Amino acid sequence: MSFTGGITPTAMFPLLGTHRPRLQPRACPSFLESGLAALLMLGTADAATLTVQTNQVPSEWVVQHQGRTVLRYTFTPGQYKPYVKELRTVEGRDLLRDAPSDHLHHHGLMYAIRLNQINFWEEVPGSGVQKAVETISSPPVTGEGGLPQVSLVQTLHWLAPEDAFLPDTLGKALLIEHRTLTVTVDEPRREVALHWRSAFEVGRSTREVTWGGANYFGLGARFHADLDATAQHLTGNGPLDLSGNRQDVSRHPWAAVVWNAAGASATFAMLGHPRNHGGAPWFFSMKTPFAYLSATERLDQEPRTLAAGERFTLEYLVIAVATPSTVESMQARYQRWAP
Repeated sequence: MSFTGGITPTAMFPLLGTHRPRLQPRACPSFLESGLAALLMLGTADAATLTVQTNQVPSEWVVQHQGRTVLRYTFTPGQYKPYVKELRTVEGRDLLRDAPSDHLHHHGLMYAIRLNQINFWEEVPGSGVQKAVETISSPPVTGEGGLPQVSLVQTLHWLAPEDAFLPDTLGKALLIEHRTLTVTVDEPRREVALHWRSAFEVGRSTREVTWGGANYFGLGARFHADLDATAQHLTGNGPLDLSGNRQDVSRHPWAAVVWNAAGASATFAMLGHPRNHGGAPWFFSMKTPFAYLSATERLDQEPRTLAAGERFTLEYLVIAVATPSTVESMQARYQRWAP
């Protein structure tokens, strides 16, 4: 399944006109084909429990396990950025919150930074746009360990706002991102896992780009309001003290938010791959006035400059578990993924 996507201006910049780019299937670039070829060779014998749905105008990727939605990824025309709108446990409990009234630009699980002083995190006039220009979804396959798995590969152009609605944005992209999302369901462990891989390269007409941002910029997650009060933040060093208005920015291989209350037992965790640029990520953790977790690259302290021709990749494993995890169980999970 392949499709292309554009962004219409009416939702974000009403004064820029009403041109709506056409959405038409077309041949996929070689990187899309190669990115999925290995997965397609794994077979489909045990993958029947997973299904993938898209809407009539391809702008959502919905993964279901045994008829229940486990992930919803949206790139609707008019958005500033694609993001994971829903990440659910195998029992169907959604952990993510989209566009709360206090921060409308908080979208479930999203990746954003500041690029050449253009803010891609917030969503106000002058903010940058991550435009989805190519998307392909693989059929479900049987992955490692015999677990059902499915992937989506997407090309994004990171654009200044004045360039977001041009018919051809390749020559205007500050940054080109090749994003691969792979969902694996491990029912015996009651786990839904999302492998998020982003490969970046400087745009063809750009000499260099400088990455920066606040201490929480990166891959960030906002949770449902009813989960805020009982959220406990966990790292390999144990629980974090986030009482009062305390925030924490510290470096760990992984970080988690655990809920262990009646009717709300679950774990949300982010694991950073050791081969990422700079090694283990820095995690921003907050509980008040709402729970938040972000895998950051400490760009507020060490901005990064990427020159033309340079590339790098970020990989994270994001998991939703239907039980509260411990430090020991999270350490073991990390070793299974990145020994």
